Amino acid sequence: MISVLYIDDEPDLLELGKLFLEQEGTFAVTTAESGPEALVLLNETAFDAIISDFQMPGMDGIALLVEIRKSSSIPFILFTGKGREEVVIDAINSGADFYLQKGGDPVAQFAELGHKIHQAVSRRQAEEALHKRLSVIRQTSIISSRFIQLAPDQIHDAIHELLAIIGTQFGAERCSVAHVTKKSDTIHWSHEWVDRNVPSRKEVRGTVDLADFSRLVERIKLCEAEIVPDVSAFSLETGDDKKLREFLESMGIKSFVLIPLLAGPVLIGALGISTVTKAVAWPEEDIDILKIYGQIIAGALARRAADKEIHESEALYRTVFESTGTAMMILEEDKTVAVVNREFERISGYTREEVCGRMPWTRFVSPGDVERMQQYHALRRADPSTVPKNYEFSFQARDGTVISTYITVEMIPGTKKSVVSLIDISKERFALAELADSEEKFRGLAESLAEGIYMIQDGRFLYVNPAFAKLFGSTVDEILAVADYTDLFVPEDREEIRRVVAERLAGIKKSERYTRRAVKRDGTIVPVVIHGSRTRYQGKDAIIGTVTGP
Repeated sequence: MISVLYIDDEPDLLELGKLFLEQEGTFAVTTAESGPEALVLLNETAFDAIISDFQMPGMDGIALLVEIRKSSSIPFILFTGKGREEVVIDAINSGADFYLQKGGDPVAQFAELGHKIHQAVSRRQAEEALHKRLSVIRQTSIISSRFIQLAPDQIHDAIHELLAIIGTQFGAERCSVAHVTKKSDTIHWSHEWVDRNVPSRKEVRGTVDLADFSRLVERIKLCEAEIVPDVSAFSLETGDDKKLREFLESMGIKSFVLIPLLAGPVLIGALGISTVTKAVAWPEEDIDILKIYGQIIAGALARRAADKEIHESEALYRTVFESTGTAMMILEEDKTVAVVNREFERISGYTREEVCGRMPWTRFVSPGDVERMQQYHALRRADPSTVPKNYEFSFQARDGTVISTYITVEMIPGTKKSVVSLIDISKERFALAELADSEEKFRGLAESLAEGIYMIQDGRFLYVNPAFAKLFGSTVDEILAVADYTDLFVPEDREEIRRVVAERLAGIKKSERYTRRAVKRDGTIVPVVIHGSRTRYQGKDAIIGTVTGP
């Protein structure tokens, strides 16, 4: 159910809108008759979307939107009978998700409004999920770097803390770590985190005989995660399957994921994540992050099981280094790369024989980031507190591919060496840029309007809507192909138009409406009223505005 706050100073229209929207069965509508009343409701109740009229006494729809955007990115749809171009531009620049004009068949109109609500809420949910994933990736990098430097006596508590982080991040209700006993025929549950009001099962489970779950063991030995979204629907085809389902049900588990813990090629345990109140569909991207966490825990367990002189054991330390779950480097003071792990080989395209002791780390940094990172490298060795441990940069692979990367850097105590953890965030960065540009939102607003809408950047039309093209007797593609936006106007008016646009881009004038003579495709000259103001698109200044005929 999508909760909607609907604001309008006309009670009859509010009641009609509430009736139409709620009859679909997917909306729960709360109404308010003014902007101030809506702000009070927003402080008391969480809503999924807002619909607001524009012209209301005291606080209009744009003023309400501006106030809400100070603290919230909740989807906002301006639903109004006011059709002036200033309202359209102000709605776009103030952060409205959609602009819809009242009028016409109410059934069709409220159906379209319902569609816009669904679109806006879905897009905002996708954006929030993406921000959450970026946050998780950053945290994973920090945790990976921290774990590799833990002393053996700190590992037990650190794993408990990590299980709490995993449970909170992924909505689990119980997270556990089991490790294989010395005889390699049983597993023992050594660590457990449970959510509030969820009973512990660590002591109940005790030691489990692996022979009872041979199929499951074979899967995790192959580094495959076992994913069961709904235990009640789990297959009973084999005796192993039946035993596993009975075991899970005896623990009260409704859904679970089991991640293998490997030290090199050796299975040393498993990370279990489960729910006890509901079935859960575990997204592939969540499983990828859980696998990284599993490798972090595996590396920590391998270290704890080793001799107290772990740091003098090159072979074991290398195993830990290879099992962190992220691309890793150890850097010398002179910028030489001393050591890399398998994941670094994979993302860079180089073998460790080609890199270690032969290449500076600057080889893997895009030119635009080199100077900044060289300064960090020097300052970190003089005073680590003066430079960030975590930041983003562009990693350059062997084939020229540039990878958006989140980096964590820590100094190795007592040395001038640093240990570096790298995580590829290219997919997240690309998706975030797409969402930030909000091109889909802009088109949804602009192409539903009768006014001509345009956007100018770098002396060209970046976008025009169909109404704009029609006004000039051309197609959208023809106008976008024009080399200079002033070519659509008579020669005598072009210099003045350039001056006005330059003033708006420079911030000298916020916006301006003026009349100039346009030249249609057939040569006809017609007066048009132009209105526009400065905006930002893809990180650069642009002009967005409207054009209307006589």
